[in-house]
Amino acid sequence: MTGQWLQWLRPDPGRLTEPVLSPVELAAARTELGAAPVEWALQSADAIAEEVLRKVPEHGGGPTAGTTLRRVTQSAVLTGLHLMASDFSRPIPTLAEDALEGCREFARRGIPLELVLRGVRLGHAQLAHRLAAGVEEHVPADQRLAELRRIDDLMFTYVDAHSSVMAEEYIAERDRWRGSDEAARRAVIDELLAARPVDREAAALRLRYDLSSTHVAAVLWGDDTATSAPAAERLHHAASTMARALEAARTLVIPAHDNNVWVWFAVSGETAEDHIRHLRSSMPEPAGVRAALGPPAPGPHGMRRSHLGALQAQRMALRASDSWLCDYRDIRLAALVTADSEHARWFVQEVLGPLASEGARLHELRETLRIYLAEERSPRTAAERLHIARNTVTYRVKRAEELLPVTTTAVSSLEVRVALEMAAASRTGTSAAS
Repeated sequence: MTGQWLQWLRPDPGRLTEPVLSPVELAAARTELGAAPVEWALQSADAIAEEVLRKVPEHGGGPTAGTTLRRVTQSAVLTGLHLMASDFSRPIPTLAEDALEGCREFARRGIPLELVLRGVRLGHAQLAHRLAAGVEEHVPADQRLAELRRIDDLMFTYVDAHSSVMAEEYIAERDRWRGSDEAARRAVIDELLAARPVDREAAALRLRYDLSSTHVAAVLWGDDTATSAPAAERLHHAASTMARALEAARTLVIPAHDNNVWVWFAVSGETAEDHIRHLRSSMPEPAGVRAALGPPAPGPHGMRRSHLGALQAQRMALRASDSWLCDYRDIRLAALVTADSEHARWFVQEVLGPLASEGARLHELRETLRIYLAEERSPRTAAERLHIARNTVTYRVKRAEELLPVTTTAVSSLEVRVALEMAAASRTGTSAAS
């Protein structure tokens, strides 16, 4: 009696089913199983697709998406029926190309793999229920238990094999799709960053991003000491949070290398500065993520300008900053004068002399002198910024002046201020640009 009862399965005559499988696959199924069981399988598959769509609505999204899901379920049910008509002496039948292509489309549409596999599990559960009903109707009572056990064993084997094949195909297609898409997007970005001319419309379509906007670029990278969450997940979550704080109309995220992503936020040029201030003051520190922000700049050339600023901010942040966010405008002078690291180190040493040496006390003196000069030599204002007494400012400035070399003619000179900014940016003196 093994599997013979399948030939007695009949479709619901009041319900028409439109096959979405290839004629070749349908012809082969009808030859092996019979026309009526195949029609029963197609009807069952459509009912399963409706159930999957109800419980996992992400599979939907329009007529094309619905057709894809029906193609997968129709092919999978027919494959399952082939298995039920056999026994363990035959190998598990492979999924037909229609089902595999449907799986590839799920990957291209970005449906998460766990939802795809949930649909597989739901579909197999529904098929097992319908087959059990067929056993109850067509198998003699004394043989039902054995047949139900056989079906249960086969369905367990089938769902395991089906899930594995679907996962492998999904991952392979996702990697192919991402690779081709991201490679093409990165090529456009490389052209923009190299200041080469690009077709704006074609570039905007490829990037899915408006090149004519005002852009604020950012570089995000992971801090491995902070959290166990995957780096990619942390970085994309931080980018989304920053986009909301900036009220960005669009966001472009490009994987760069290692643990880095490059991001562009399309913002309103009139309110960009306000939104950046809001980001800096209100956004909580994202766990395990650091960020460098470029200056807002318009158009395709602005994408390059802001990005290069963000890279400079990242360079300075990696050398000195303790904050999760480094804004280019805070470090642009130091970034400019430390571009040549060897000459920058010589300059700091020559201008500041002993004051450029390492040590907490010397760092304290340099910082006090830097703020004092930045505040137009006002001890009161410097004291307020440093949260110390005015007399302490006066003492530290005097002590710092004494450490300057005799060749440094005036503590208010431009060279001294620049050297102090360079030392502050590196958090040390003699290694200021190393």
